[in-house]
Amino acid sequence: MAVTMLMMTTPTLAQSAAQATQESDWKVAAGLGVLRTPIFPGARKSEAFAAPYFSASYRDRFFVRGPAVGVNLLRFGEHDRFRLGVVARYTLEAEWDESDDRALRRLGRIDGGLDAGVFGSYRGESWFAELAATRGAVLRKEHGEKSTRGSGTAIQFGFGYTTRLATHLRWTTQASTQWSDATRARTYFGISDAQSLATGLRPHQPKAGITSYGITTTLDYAFARHWTLIGLVKFERLAGDAKSSPIVTANGKANQLSTGLFLGYRF
Repeated sequence: MAVTMLMMTTPTLAQSAAQATQESDWKVAAGLGVLRTPIFPGARKSEAFAAPYFSASYRDRFFVRGPAVGVNLLRFGEHDRFRLGVVARYTLEAEWDESDDRALRRLGRIDGGLDAGVFGSYRGESWFAELAATRGAVLRKEHGEKSTRGSGTAIQFGFGYTTRLATHLRWTTQASTQWSDATRARTYFGISDAQSLATGLRPHQPKAGITSYGITTTLDYAFARHWTLIGLVKFERLAGDAKSSPIVTANGKANQLSTGLFLGYRF
C-alpha cells in the first residue's frame, strides 16, 4: 500500500520539478521521509518507517515512478496531453508474513511479485486522470510448501486536481478505485479450506469486483530552488468481498489511513 501511494503522487512531483528547473532531457526528483501506513491491506495496526520516493523521466518518453518502470508509446492531443503506454511494477506493498500480525497467523506468507500491463492517461493544466490494467504473479507459501499463484488482473482508475495555493505551495488531491478479478482477490483476501482448518476462520472465496476506493491529498512546499517539503494523507476503504474477508472482519478493519512527510530534492 505504501509503495502504491507514493507511485500515485510521484507524477505530480515530477511535473512540479519540470516547472521549477530548466528544460532538459532528464527530469528527476528524489527524497526521503517518514511514512505511517497499515502493515498490510485490511490491517488494524499501522507502523511508521523511513520511506523514499523517486521519479525520473527521459524526454517525456521513458519514466520511473518508485518501483514502476514505463514507456509512453503514444502521445497525442493538444500539448500531448493524452498518453498510452506500457508499465511494469514490483508489488512490494503486497508482501506480508504470518508473523507480522495476529490477523495473519497460520495463513502463510506472500512475497512481492511483478505486475505488467498497459495504461492511458490525461494530464491537463489542473485536471488529470489515469487508467491502468495490469496482470501479474506472486509467490505464496502455505503450510510449508511454496507455490506460484497468478495474482490475476487489476484495473486501477484515478482522477485528480492540482493547483497552486500560493507561489511556492501546491495542493493535489486524487480519488482512485481498483477492480480485481477473482484470482487476484483470492490471492490477497481469500481463505482456502486448508487455511480455514489451520486458523479457525471461515473459508472465503472472493469474486471479481471493486476491492477498494480512496482519496490521496498532498501539499508540496518548495522552500528553495531545488528543495521541497511534502505532506501526504491517504484514506482508503476496502469494498466488496475484500471488505468481507475474515482477514479483515476478524482482526482487521476496512478503513485504512496512511500519512507521510518527505523532504525532497529536484535535480
